[in-house]
Amino acid sequence: MKYSKPALSNADLLARWQAKGLAVPHPADAERALNFIGYFRLRGYALPLMNTTPAGRVFKAGVKFDDIVARYELDRELRRITLGQLERIEVAVRTVISNQMSLQYGPFWYLNYPDQVLGHAPSRRGGTEPFPLGSFLSEVERETHRSRDLFAQHYFRTYTEPLLPPSWLMVECLSFGKWSLLYKHLQKADPKHPNPKKVVAKAFGLSVSLLESWLHALTILRNICAHHGRVWNRRFAYRPEVYAQAPQHFTDQQSYYCLAVVMRLFSRPVDTHDEWPIRLMDLFRAHPAIAPADLGFPANWEADPIWN
Repeated sequence: MKYSKPALSNADLLARWQAKGLAVPHPADAERALNFIGYFRLRGYALPLMNTTPAGRVFKAGVKFDDIVARYELDRELRRITLGQLERIEVAVRTVISNQMSLQYGPFWYLNYPDQVLGHAPSRRGGTEPFPLGSFLSEVERETHRSRDLFAQHYFRTYTEPLLPPSWLMVECLSFGKWSLLYKHLQKADPKHPNPKKVVAKAFGLSVSLLESWLHALTILRNICAHHGRVWNRRFAYRPEVYAQAPQHFTDQQSYYCLAVVMRLFSRPVDTHDEWPIRLMDLFRAHPAIAPADLGFPANWEADPIWN
């Protein structure tokens, strides 16, 4: 079927919502929001405020345009604090991996023993798949050469061999997704050495399967946040593995709450004064009209020991 819907002016789009029962006390402010945020983006926050009837979707009684914008603003703040928490986790993960591999196989482990330490891993489509070494090294070369980090610039000005920098410099230039993939493919090159995946997982008090699953889940979350995607009221397709010591927090694995718990459990070994719970509580206090349940948070969630 060919798409045939015409482009509509902001005034026409606003009139369409008003015809569906949306109250617009301040039309000029509403049109400004449509002009600079966009109808399509705001529509994702409007749909949960609507009911489906035989005649189509209509807004629930009493819903105002400001209610839509309030959810958009909460979501912006939620993405900001989420990215801050993910940064802490990402730095910790890549540092632990780099330290472990460098101590066992030298600072150029990813160059000197790539086939030995980065092997096949189970594919999500079944079977196994090799580590994409060629694209990985190309990305390391590209990102380290264009880095403005003084340590990267010093390495390439001073040293001619190896062509790529040591692990502790390389880690600063790769994405969270690459570290998730790298961890999935890690293996030991020497039978006498410990399994690096187990050593890294133990540093966070997790099993290998939990760490692998949670890294994948948080990579998806980070990409959504980094590209300004909606997190509020979202159903996440990937379900992170259940933490056996606290399964009650994983009853809805597709909710943001489940991912918030994953970030909490990840962060506790990293920082005993982790302020992630405080940031979440402050966010909901700043938006009292929006229920934490929209994100999967249970009633009285802040009183649970996992957040204290």
